[in-house]
Amino acid sequence: MELAVIDYGNGNLGSLLAALRRLRQEPVVISGAAGIQKVDAVIFPGVGSLEDVVSRLRQNGVLPWLNDLHAAGTPILGICLGMQLFFEQGEEGGEGLGWLAGTVPEIHAPVLPHIGWNSVDTTSEPFLWQQIKNPPTFYFVHTYRIRPADPAIIRGRTEYYESFPAAIEAPPLYGVQFHPELSGPSGAQFLQNFLEMVEKPHGNLASRRLA
Repeated sequence: MELAVIDYGNGNLGSLLAALRRLRQEPVVISGAAGIQKVDAVIFPGVGSLEDVVSRLRQNGVLPWLNDLHAAGTPILGICLGMQLFFEQGEEGGEGLGWLAGTVPEIHAPVLPHIGWNSVDTTSEPFLWQQIKNPPTFYFVHTYRIRPADPAIIRGRTEYYESFPAAIEAPPLYGVQFHPELSGPSGAQFLQNFLEMVEKPHGNLASRRLA
């Protein structure tokens, strides 16, 4: 499987690459048009400013390729900011990629950013929760949250002074507000589930539990 991780200059790239390598993946890192190649799946890492990242993707020539991959149905996993990029507008300013209808407002909380471990209330749909103890607990670091126009795409919610989506599924888009690469065994299993879904889209997910 050819897996790409997008390097937009300020993402949590090192931790994500290390987590994927522990899962025996050697992803190609795409930072500009010169590195574009045929891939089976894409992961957006999750730190930075929505407006700055979209601007960088335009400037480095990667955005048209990403739009083509999305249109072709290539699985794309967005982590934290990476998921927020899927939407239309950010409250901090600037437009997202506009692949999904919705906005990215700031969390209504007296202390920001939200940093720490939180449990996720999952929905009944399978999503990518296989082999993860329920309710799952993951590590969060963020100031903004998503507000999808279509609540049917939500696959999990968490709470920090208010309830907000922690996971979405709108194939070929998959997104999480938490950082699986920083979330220990549960996060590793989540990434494994995504990889297995890409490799076996019509098979059983997570056929093996990670040690």
